[in-house]
Amino acid sequence: MDTPLPSSSLLPSPAPISRAAVWASRLFNVLLLGLCALLVALSYYSFTLHCESFGCIGVGLMWMLWAVFATVGWLVALVVRVWQRRRGLGTRASDLAFALMSLMGAGHVFYWLVNTVLR
Repeated sequence: MDTPLPSSSLLPSPAPISRAAVWASRLFNVLLLGLCALLVALSYYSFTLHCESFGCIGVGLMWMLWAVFATVGWLVALVVRVWQRRRGLGTRASDLAFALMSLMGAGHVFYWLVNTVLR
């Protein structure tokens, strides 16, 4: 009982990727990498900011601002990665942005743990 193999003409072909999806993917990648650059700049600024006369409110506000931007950016990067993979688009830039935001977040949590909680 030899069953014939399906020919390539019977297999469904993948749907073509629209130009709008490609441009949207590129735009999301640029925005995510720009957000990573902004987070690096905010990180540097918040680490070099010194406490002022009324306490460390400025430093705390910078950390909170950074945490909000990083969390939103991380979630957007995760959603963009899933969207790109389902569409069959390249995910190199969104993977890089996701990894950078994850590493920066882990580094900030580690710094906070060492200098605040474990003091």
